[in-house]
Amino acid sequence: MNINEKVAQRIKQLRQEKKLTAEKLAWYSDLSKSCITYAEKANRDIKISTIAAICSGFGISVKEFFSPFE
Repeated sequence: MNINEKVAQRIKQLRQEKKLTAEKLAWYSDLSKSCITYAEKANRDIKISTIAAICSGFGISVKEFFSPFE
């Protein structure tokens, strides 16, 4: 599994844990719904600034986001 796939999986996992729709996460993150959808599908590289915005939407730090990664 490449890094894009790991990031996508982590976003989806957190979104499901917090019972958020992609639209709601986009709203909280100040991103478009399509940006969240692309990030979850690993269709393209995701910028660290986008990850930071998503983390903000989840109410976690970037460090917390990456904590399960080895």
